[in-house]
Amino acid sequence: MILHEINLDRNFEEIEIIPIADTHIGSPEHNSDKLQETIDYILEKENRFAILNGDIMDCATIHSVSNSYESTLTPHGELKYARKLFEPIKDRILSVNMGNHERRIYRSDDIDLAEELAFSLGCFYQREGVLLKITFGTKPNGKRRVYTVFHIHGFTGSRTVGGKANRLEKLRKIVVADLYIVSHTHQKINFSKSIFLPDLKNNTIQKIQQTFINTGAYLNYGGYGEFKAYDPTELGSPIAKLDAKTKNIKVIS
Repeated sequence: MILHEINLDRNFEEIEIIPIADTHIGSPEHNSDKLQETIDYILEKENRFAILNGDIMDCATIHSVSNSYESTLTPHGELKYARKLFEPIKDRILSVNMGNHERRIYRSDDIDLAEELAFSLGCFYQREGVLLKITFGTKPNGKRRVYTVFHIHGFTGSRTVGGKANRLEKLRKIVVADLYIVSHTHQKINFSKSIFLPDLKNNTIQKIQQTFINTGAYLNYGGYGEFKAYDPTELGSPIAKLDAKTKNIKVIS
């Protein structure tokens, strides 16, 4: 695991983080209108930022569960489409990582399409999970506000909301962060928990809030999901609003 530092404008009183994942570009069920709506939303204000959290491209192969013969684009075509789509917000993308669908091509042919996308957009890339240190705005004492965000695409076979939430909560056993973001299950979930941390320098104990987000997806109902009798996908991305004056995170689903 690595720590990646991001310094944003000190004049921001609030920033919004919109995690985009499971767009599955190239799938017949891909909802391009909803994805464009999210991109347009980010462009409306300069304090809105994105994280690309895996499965941006469907990457169907003859050996995958997804049917490559039904794909609307080849994997290379998906990369070109994604590059053009995210070009307008390339300076707003904080971080990019790989999903299990991009991993198909990586495992079979040693080509990381997620990394190629990030490189072409000039964005930071980490194949696995990454801890972001995001600094912006000012606190009442004049110092900069800092949040930590851990994001990873995630893996779980759970089909219940409780099971998905339990898997999400377990991320706090890996690393301590203010905000945790996981994807993969196409289920929008958000909740908060608190934890006590020792401040050994000042001999005090601090209570901090930790916020957990499971992202939605950009797939219409049908195809493999319908065949397996999965629940319909919750379209779109949640929005995490991080405040500078007080350390507080609000999530809008």
